[in-house]
Amino acid sequence: MSAPKLLFLHGFLQNAKVFSEKSSGIRKLLKKANVQCDYIDGPTTLEKKDLPFELDDEKWQATVDAQLNKSWFYHSEISKELDLTQAIQAVSDHIKSEGPYDGIVGFSQGAAVAAIVTNKITELVPDHPPFKVSLIFSGYSFTEPDPQNEGQLRITEKYQDSFTPAPNSPTKVLFVWGASDMAVPATRSKFLYNIYTEGKESTDLVKSYEHPGGHMVPNKKDILRPIVDEISAALET
Repeated sequence: MSAPKLLFLHGFLQNAKVFSEKSSGIRKLLKKANVQCDYIDGPTTLEKKDLPFELDDEKWQATVDAQLNKSWFYHSEISKELDLTQAIQAVSDHIKSEGPYDGIVGFSQGAAVAAIVTNKITELVPDHPPFKVSLIFSGYSFTEPDPQNEGQLRITEKYQDSFTPAPNSPTKVLFVWGASDMAVPATRSKFLYNIYTEGKESTDLVKSYEHPGGHMVPNKKDILRPIVDEISAALET
């Protein structure tokens, strides 16, 4: 019997190789549990003008030289302007050629993509079963101010369907966020988590974990072990 497989999606200004290194803690624990971890590059190659922050020429050149100028989609503060066509196509094509996968893991931008692919996998790859597990590190959804409720947010209309969990989904969804995350504040990750738990009496298939760190995949075993235990249990079903 072949080992279960998880697909890993990196964050903004990362690539598969660096994300593999940055997530070495959970990757090694999963390897011990006989789980195969596949990392792929995002389809978007960024130019300096695409950055949502300033970076001097020397640092940008180092980023390009290390092939870290990758992402899943171009950043925008306006959710309805985001275009994930390429990202979803790239992940779907990879799953079609290298799958099936038992689950998906995403960090930051990759987590947003992973959440959508989790919800839509049976539509995107029609002969693919629902994932057994989905692990969302520093995840977020595409929100905008809710005109009906002052001071509240809603998913932007363009992506409401994408961020709607499949009804009666058997997928165990695990959310992990950093209490000190400045790039994707914990409130944004909790907003996404709440979409999955809203109106449900039982949340055995949806769990959350908060770590004290920032915008990162934690590598401490005491944080990761309960998460890996949940993944292992899901993969046995």
